[in-house]
Amino acid sequence: MHSCHLTSLLPAQERQDYWRGVIGSTYFDLALHFTEQQRFYGQLWRWDVAPFGISFLSTSATRYHRLKQHINRHEDHHFLITLPERHEVHFSQERRSVRCRPGGFILERSDKPYEFEYGQDNSLWVVRVPGSLLRARLRLPERYLFSEFDRSQGLGAVFFDYFRSITNQVAYLDDRQAAALMRQLIELFALAVEGDPRAISSDDSGLRQVHLQRVEQYIRDHIREPGLNPEQVAGACGISTRYLHKLFQGQEFSVGQWIRELRLQGAEADIRAAGPGRTLADIAYKWGFNDQAHFCRSFKTRFGITPKEARSG
Repeated sequence: MHSCHLTSLLPAQERQDYWRGVIGSTYFDLALHFTEQQRFYGQLWRWDVAPFGISFLSTSATRYHRLKQHINRHEDHHFLITLPERHEVHFSQERRSVRCRPGGFILERSDKPYEFEYGQDNSLWVVRVPGSLLRARLRLPERYLFSEFDRSQGLGAVFFDYFRSITNQVAYLDDRQAAALMRQLIELFALAVEGDPRAISSDDSGLRQVHLQRVEQYIRDHIREPGLNPEQVAGACGISTRYLHKLFQGQEFSVGQWIRELRLQGAEADIRAAGPGRTLADIAYKWGFNDQAHFCRSFKTRFGITPKEARSG
């Protein structure tokens, strides 16, 4: 679905409240502060490609605050990939911050309070990605917050070129085609940030981070093998099973849970994209589920609907 929102046709005194509603429905609840109260303007173009969102907005200088009361812990939170076009933007969260200039892009998370602002009239692209989908590809997306990534060369340029090709053609695609392309876009985004030299730096030691990346890559490469388990992963990566579990300590998923999450996310995407000639059993087997009943139970627990309902939907 495509929509466009403009403030230019509204009386000046109504524009700010209208814009707050536009931003809330496009992204999530935020408090907005307008630098120039009397001359505020805003334009936003929005493409909904469930469960993703693409938007391009052009506005006067604005500050966006994500507050504690805006956050519902029972909902799937989102990440935003932001690409400024005219002037730099500033994102801060939990006493850390990053500035992003035109020609770069940054990642933001919505499940904790933050502040986002630009001090001049600006235009920017924003991609909204469900947290569960991004975590299925990047187990710890938090590692890539507070870094400005380059979209002018290398994998960053490939990601941006592919993104722009999607925005140019999304009006001519059906929902399944567009959703499939968006999943490929997230794969390119992951490759771009993982390939950045700063991806190794974090609060963890460099060696621990190297082990994590090797483990995650091995799991993704072998996710369709029914026998994939922590012992196999540890042996292939040259570490002990105990150390493997330690690498995942304190995170959202254990090793086994992350393997299951990747499989369910892959199966769910295939179910929604597959034609009538592809059986649910074939898809379950492709993603490492040998027991059809177990697959159906796990799928419903994760997504709230059965695989059959996902296909009909």
